Amino acid sequence: MRLKKQTLLVLSSLALAGCAHGPCGALSSLFGCECVPKRVQPEFADMRIKLPVFDSRLQVDADVDGYTLQAIRIAADDFLSPDPTGLPCPDQQVSYGYQAKREGNIIFVRINFKPENCGLSYGMLDGGVTYAIDTTGRILRKSSDTVGP
Repeated sequence: MRLKKQTLLVLSSLALAGCAHGPCGALSSLFGCECVPKRVQPEFADMRIKLPVFDSRLQVDADVDGYTLQAIRIAADDFLSPDPTGLPCPDQQVSYGYQAKREGNIIFVRINFKPENCGLSYGMLDGGVTYAIDTTGRILRKSSDTVGP
């Protein structure tokens, strides 16, 4: 009986770890894990590209903590499909700008359509959404710019 409990504990731990740290397996889905597997990325080693040194002198475009990054990812995946395959430009995550503001355990994320990312000079009337997401990854509130009743 003790061996069964230990086995169940190990399998449960593996299932949860698989859900948090990698692609979902059949065992993870049995435990209710719904995660998006990593996209397959080809391996490139273009030695012509010089990598910057990330030290105190480097001026970075963004410095985001893990909770804020998680909130942006959750909001982006809720608003738009994480897989851009076959989607028109305005329906892809790369066509949007992302802003975030953290207040305690709540991260506010604003997503706005950026027409220039699609080669356009005009935007959409309902091209944005604002989220409130807590540090556990739960969406607390969502408000879209939908026009009409």
